[in-house]
Amino acid sequence: MNFWQWLSNAAWGLSILIFAWILIDAFKVHRDYDDDFLTSSTEGNE
Repeated sequence: MNFWQWLSNAAWGLSILIFAWILIDAFKVHRDYDDDFLTSSTEGNE
């Protein structure tokens, strides 16, 4: 396996990790806040 193949695989691995992080964060936000709060304009006024 040459350098470019290794770099390509590393980039795919990193993109999968970032995608998993986004999904986990989305579930956390959905669990902590309801849709009305997230779509309102009063996010700073808890």
